[in-house]
Amino acid sequence: MSLHERTRLYLQYGTLAVRDYCIEKGYLATFERLGVEMIMPGCGACANCGPGSSTRADQVTVSAINRNFPGRSGPGQVWLANPYTVAASAFLGQPVSFDQLRRLAAEKKLN
Repeated sequence: MSLHERTRLYLQYGTLAVRDYCIEKGYLATFERLGVEMIMPGCGACANCGPGSSTRADQVTVSAINRNFPGRSGPGQVWLANPYTVAASAFLGQPVSFDQLRRLAAEKKLN
């Protein structure tokens, strides 16, 4: 499984200790293999600075950030979701729940 061709998935570490934990457990290699772009701790999309912000009004961002008022994360739409829904949406290329992704995978409708 890989990310949908129209999407990008950014995962930002909360702290350097979290990054180190991900490396130690092998999560980082898995994320990178799937095409996830890892971001160091700091301000990002929720402040419209750095990766994850929209750049055009026609873009939709599905994000686990804590702010969604107009313009906060770029000119596009921002849909707030939990991290599982964000990841599932990145894999299918449209807003979708993690449960829907699991069902499709179980039915072998995903490659």
